[in-house]
Amino acid sequence: MIFRKRIVIADNERGLLFRDRQLTEILTAGVYQFWDFENRIKVRVFDVTATEITQKDIKALFRNKNSLAEEHYTVINTDENEVALIYVDGQFVDLMKPQSEKWFWNTAAKVEVRRINVTEQIEVSNKDINVLAKAAKASVLSKGLVIKEVVNQQVGLLFIDGKLERVLKAGKYGFWNFNQTVTVEIVETRAQQLEVAGQEILTKDKVSLRVNLSATFKVEDAVKAVTELANYKEFLYNELQLSLRKAIGTKVLDVLLADKEAIDTFVKAIVAKKVAEFGLRLIEVGVKDIILPKYIKQPIISLAA
Repeated sequence: MIFRKRIVIADNERGLLFRDRQLTEILTAGVYQFWDFENRIKVRVFDVTATEITQKDIKALFRNKNSLAEEHYTVINTDENEVALIYVDGQFVDLMKPQSEKWFWNTAAKVEVRRINVTEQIEVSNKDINVLAKAAKASVLSKGLVIKEVVNQQVGLLFIDGKLERVLKAGKYGFWNFNQTVTVEIVETRAQQLEVAGQEILTKDKVSLRVNLSATFKVEDAVKAVTELANYKEFLYNELQLSLRKAIGTKVLDVLLADKEAIDTFVKAIVAKKVAEFGLRLIEVGVKDIILPKYIKQPIISLAA
């Protein structure tokens, strides 16, 4: 009949029935018929397969008509120190950050929530790290989760709001980064090389040399090296540079060229003692080459062999 309206709601749908633009009924799966002589009835149909309600106008409407709609939806909220992991039918679907809200249709799908207080439990379990690392919500995770892997012969230093909290051994770690600043600095404890290249230095008899120096060192106390120095590599570089200038600036050219190994010994003796105070061990120092000025008409003296 022309004045009779037939409405079909599928198993995966919900229908919002409006009469004179007012929500009067929420329709579940089924076939409905209504008399509508003046075209006063409208129905908005929603696919509830995705479970989550994302439309802002529907949320506002349900709030205003809560007595009518409350059995059809569930609201999940998190407080200022809480995150929530959302699972639908046992599968992780989303991470809720602190002070957020999500709405879900009440369907046959089972929605489960696992809440975590990120102030009391800052470290993320290995199981959750694996789940969250694969999550599609990368923008939330990149801001709210720090994941670091410390491999053998490395240590990790965990800082919370700028304060050192823990030293991390080899392993994979995750930390919540909401309402606090979490950083993990990875420190290499294997032997490393540092090049001090192209230093222009005057000898005692005012000959300008270019000297390339190589050093091998290890970080033996990562806490000291990182917390007591702004940049331990830069500190070591500067100390090598200064000591090299002293070693060359106190001798005339002929003496330097006659006993080139004395430069290495001098530099290492001074620098090794100083950097040891900050958890660094200087293993070896070697001048790679000395480049003489053109007017002396001698080739580069290589010390690499």
